[in-house]
Parts: sequence; structure tokens; C-alpha cells
Amino acid sequence: MSAVPSSQSDTSVAPALNAVASANDADINAVESEGSSNPVKRTVDEIVALMALIHEEREELLARGVPFHTVNVMVEMGVNNKEDELADMKKAAIAMSTKQHGSAAIEPNVLDERVESLIALQRDMALARKVSKSQGQDLSVINMLTMTIRQNPGDGGEKSVNTFLAYAIACGIPVNKVEEFVAEATAGPKSVLPQIDLEDTTHSVADKKKLISDVLVGCLLALIAMMLFT
Repeated sequence: MSAVPSSQSDTSVAPALNAVASANDADINAVESEGSSNPVKRTVDEIVALMALIHEEREELLARGVPFHTVNVMVEMGVNNKEDELADMKKAAIAMSTKQHGSAAIEPNVLDERVESLIALQRDMALARKVSKSQGQDLSVINMLTMTIRQNPGDGGEKSVNTFLAYAIACGIPVNKVEEFVAEATAGPKSVLPQIDLEDTTHSVADKKKLISDVLVGCLLALIAMMLFT
């Protein structure tokens, strides 16, 4: 792969970045004027929050001597309503905790609370993804966004997203359909079937601005995936 002269790179990338920035501002103004919440941001925010809560619950159980695999199995059994098998697995989890921590092992009632919380959160996660799919959203893109945000808690993935977008444009990947993708992603459900509503939240102007950045990158990631695998 031959190197691109810095002068050539600057002149080719700058207009593209300016175009994306202009589109970004235009979309922000459109969202603010309409005063509508964006389904993509709602889904991403919901899943990121649930993932954080699930991580906290898992860490508590791990700290009390319950192995990661055992936690996963218990949650799966609970989600699938396998109560008898879950009860046996809980006994095994308490035995493992007792072996590792002795008298400081996790209490049965505490284990019950933690596992039930994880089961409820896992069901909420499945619901959020079901809602996303019913709204016509690309779950692979949603997953990329949530992973990027979770892996960059300091800035919510902003630096990582901007860097990726800059490199994509520098590589000459077309972004002429970004506005079209944004319009499609923020249009809401296309299905005539009844929709499953997530809890309604009110987003500030700053949230809406970050939303546009997330959507732009999500659309670009989907475009890149299609180019690579088709």
C-alpha cells in the first residue's frame, strides 16, 4: 500500500470532513426544530445502561466466589424458566462460594436477589433489542455502537468514533449517502405491527448533538460492513 502525500491527503480529506460536519449541523437543527426523540439514541442509551447494571451485578457475584460461567448458566436458566435446574445451580454456587470464602461466603438470600436482578436485566436487554429490530434498526450496528461506548467510558466513544470516521474518509470510502442513512435510521418504526415502547426519556440538546454523531458512525460502519462482505 503506497503512502499518500500529506498535502494530497489534507486537500482530499478536509472537504469531506467539512461536508460531514455540515450535514451533522443540518441534522441537529432538524432534530431540534422537530423536538422529537431519536429511536437509535434511545435504543443505544437503553442497552448501554443495562450493560452497565449487568456488569455491576456480575462483578458482585464474582467477588463472592461465584464463577463467571456459573453466573451465566444461572441467568440462562432463569430466563428460560428452568426453576428446578436453577435451584440446583444456586446450591452449587453457594458451595463454591463457601469453599473460597468460608464464613464470608454469599448468603442464599443475597444470591437469590443478585440472580433475580440479572435475570430481569437480561430480559430487559432482550426487549430493548426486540424493540430496536421492530423499528427497522440494524442490530449489528447497534451492537457496534454500544460496544464502542462501553469500551470508552471517559468520552462515550467520541474520540474513537471521530478517529474511525476520519480514517474511513481518508481511505476514500464514500459517505455521500450519510444523510439518507440518518433519515432512515431516525424515521422511527416502518412496521404496521404494534410497537413495544421503551420507557420514554427527555434528552437535552447536548444529547441530541451526540446522537447525530452516533448515528453517522453507525451508518458508516454498516456501509463498510456491506462493502467488505458483499
